[in-house]
This record gives sequence, structure tokens and C-alpha cells, in this order.
Amino acid sequence: MSTAIEMSGILAHYDTLGATRAAIERLREAGHTDFDVFSPFPAPELEEAMGIESSPVRRWALIGGITGFTTATALTGLTALAYPLVTQGKPILSWPAFFVIMFEMTILFTGLFGFAGVLFHTHRSRKQLSAGYREVFSVDRFGVYLQDVGASLSEIEKLLQDTGAIEIEEVAA
Repeated sequence: MSTAIEMSGILAHYDTLGATRAAIERLREAGHTDFDVFSPFPAPELEEAMGIESSPVRRWALIGGITGFTTATALTGLTALAYPLVTQGKPILSWPAFFVIMFEMTILFTGLFGFAGVLFHTHRSRKQLSAGYREVFSVDRFGVYLQDVGASLSEIEKLLQDTGAIEIEEVAA
């Protein structure tokens, strides 16, 4: 009966943003793309090093805003045409009177579509944190967790040590 622990990945702790960024860049140069990065604060530099582009949620919000404006325009315009009410010689389609509704529906749909985009892109189905997460990453350290390193474990450990990792640990499955 074997008592060998199946390794899930390797976790490196860093104490500076620069060292973490250097490690990410070196890992990507070495061909590794499947890793998680933990930071005690939002760091756009790390996202840039990981190759993460801008959030797609902004597209959802734009589509929502356009949909809201179009819906409000159609709702007010078609309602005015379906039930014409001529008051004091004003035109039936008096657009300045509809601006408030157009603005409000644009804002409403932008918010709703933006929220739906956040829910869609944050993968709500994932209910637990990565196996490499440690509480210290929410306080004062950075972390880089590589999954399924396979046979190149010693190479990755050397690479992480060269980039200034203060602690490297193997994470069991």
C-alpha cells in the first residue's frame, strides 16, 4: 500500500510586487499559463504581466445602455403614435418630453446588463478558493500557484527561487 501524496501544484510566496511580476513574466516565457496569482491589494501590473486584457463586462454595459435607450425610444414613440393626444398644438412625437424616460431606461438597462455580465464572467459556479490560497496573501504577501507542474518540478522551483521567492511549498491534492 503506497502512502505517496499526489501533488496538486507548487506555491511560491513573495514579499514584493516587483518580484511577483518578474516571476509571472519568467513563467510565461517558460511556457506556463495555468497559474493563479494572489495579491493583498489590486495590482494592475500583475494583470498586465499575466496577459489579462480589459474586462468584458464593459461590453455588456454598453449593450445594455443601447438596448435601454432603444427600448425607451420605441416605448414612448410607439405609445404616442398608438394613442395620439394633441395638446395645445404640440406635435404628437414631442421628443423633449421623452428624454427623461430614455435616460432612466438607459441607466436601468446598463446597470442590469452590467450586473449580469459580472455574474457571468466571475464564474459563480466555483464555490471554493484555489488550493494555493493562504490567508497571508490577504495581508502582506503575494503568491503564485502553478497547477499540474508534472515532471518539470525542479526547473520551476529553480525559476521561482531565481525570481526571489521567500518560500516555496508543494501543495497536495
